[in-house]
Amino acid sequence: MKNLIWCFLLFFSSAFAKLEDHFKPAPRKASIHSYRNIDFIYLINLDQRPEKYLKCVKQLYPYQIYPYRFSAVNGWELSLETINDVGVKFMPGMTGGFWGTSYLDPTYSPHHEIIHTEGQVYFCHCMGRGPIGISLSHLSILQDALDSGYETIWVMEDDIELVQDPRSIPDLIQKLDAKVGKGNWDLLFTDRDTKDQQGNYVPCKGYARSPNFEPVSPDRFSQERNVGSEFRRIGARYGAYSMIVRRSAMEKILHYAKTHNIFLPFDMMFYLPESMKLFTVQKDVVTTEARAISDNGGANYLQKGN
Repeated sequence: MKNLIWCFLLFFSSAFAKLEDHFKPAPRKASIHSYRNIDFIYLINLDQRPEKYLKCVKQLYPYQIYPYRFSAVNGWELSLETINDVGVKFMPGMTGGFWGTSYLDPTYSPHHEIIHTEGQVYFCHCMGRGPIGISLSHLSILQDALDSGYETIWVMEDDIELVQDPRSIPDLIQKLDAKVGKGNWDLLFTDRDTKDQQGNYVPCKGYARSPNFEPVSPDRFSQERNVGSEFRRIGARYGAYSMIVRRSAMEKILHYAKTHNIFLPFDMMFYLPESMKLFTVQKDVVTTEARAISDNGGANYLQKGN
């Protein structure tokens, strides 16, 4: 009965809310955060993780790369109302029958069940509040970049690791433009793939189910081919640690998110828009630290030494 009351209150309070109402602004930007062939560089960092920001800039500053620190949306501090505004409200005509996770009461305890209850807000099974904040952080940046008129941005998370000289990235952008055409790519990842805790690549060849989205051509997610000696064309991947984002990608991802809301983590969502053109480098330039400290599964910053 208590859960039913909370579901009713959340449904009423979020009836007219939009996803973009919960985007976070990017104040006090400066020209120092641009680079050759890149209009603006963003680095996502929690206020509670200054040590991770410092580790990133210590790697980048020697190359005269000065990212704008975007104060990340902290999913562990989101209100219950916000969480239920941004998730997927199960409605008639949507596809259920598989596991999902909801947040139904002020204890923030995740509630797991087979998706079936009309009017209830769901996320993918076991999705924590941390990834909700990460998704809102990325989407906020894309909205800011779009509103600012940027054509090309570089977005990083605060667990990057430099493998090669990052000053090669503007040249890689120029080479990809020449190889496939400036208007024929959306995202360029500065590493080949995400990695596991041992540093092994973890490829992605498919997609996860959502109640309100079914791809027209699911086979596209498994595509992979080399484009010259320096690039790959892919259909899907995990990880959004370091990526070059074209304006076309900003528009496609934001349109998808505002249409479907957040159900999956950002790195399982950004490749879902039907016409996304994804590329990676063949050899890692900026990638992710294999054993990086993470606050995805819990607010680990609250634990001393983590």
